Amino acid sequence: MFPNSILGRPPFTPNHQQHNNFFTLSPSLYSHRQLIDAQFNFQNTDLSRAVSLQQLTYGNVSPIQTSTSPLFRGRNCVEFDLNVNNIVGIRNTFLLRTYAYLENRVRPLVLVIKKWASHHEINDASRGTLSSYSLVLMVLHYLQTLPEPILPSIQKIYPESFSPAIQLHLVHQAPCNVPPYLSKNESNLGDLLLGFLKYYATEFDWNSQMISVREAKAIPRPDGIEWKNKYICVEEPFDGTNTARAVHEKQKFDMIKDQFLKSWHRLKNKRDLNSILPLRTAVLKR
Repeated sequence: MFPNSILGRPPFTPNHQQHNNFFTLSPSLYSHRQLIDAQFNFQNTDLSRAVSLQQLTYGNVSPIQTSTSPLFRGRNCVEFDLNVNNIVGIRNTFLLRTYAYLENRVRPLVLVIKKWASHHEINDASRGTLSSYSLVLMVLHYLQTLPEPILPSIQKIYPESFSPAIQLHLVHQAPCNVPPYLSKNESNLGDLLLGFLKYYATEFDWNSQMISVREAKAIPRPDGIEWKNKYICVEEPFDGTNTARAVHEKQKFDMIKDQFLKSWHRLKNKRDLNSILPLRTAVLKR
């Protein structure tokens, strides 16, 4: 089972039989230590008071120097990221939460892809590869752009619920207004994983396109400096910045593309999840 959501929603139990054919998503993959992404907004408060959280008994808490906003990471019985005064981070946390519960296949697919990316060392923005946030947006984008989409753009369908103008203390109410999405696409998790790898290995145009979950499609890259000479462009759904700007070396970009291509070929030929993500390795890295 998945870890309980800290946002108050009951845990989701994946239906392995309904959306599965050539690999099994073992429950041991889901029982990894929970990563809590906590967002705090301090008003008229000295930031040093937030820094003093290092002294709390939550295991080792340390600042992340590569973050663009005050970020602390800790580990004890759970892993957690503590983000201070990142308003966009609060908004996109509830946006991703809504997508996660919109369709039953989203959460297990995202978890497996994050495990896969971590295993192949392409999921670490501090080392010039993809952040987890960018990876999640890439998964959502893929599910939106299928011939029969599994996800819509909820920002388009429910603009009043996800407007950047909504007062911060009301943001948490937005997901409650969004019902589950009923897709006609009956693809199982195995086919979706294979399709995800193929999409970014052979179909997506890295040179001229930008990933946009807000628009639910790939759109032309803007001309602004934020996007110029960038290898991967993933639009942040609220402020329009590039969430994949950490990928700034061609060597790392080529490594990411190469892993998509190799994993797609291997999974297509072997039809076995262990061929691209050894289960024992994934469990040991919990």
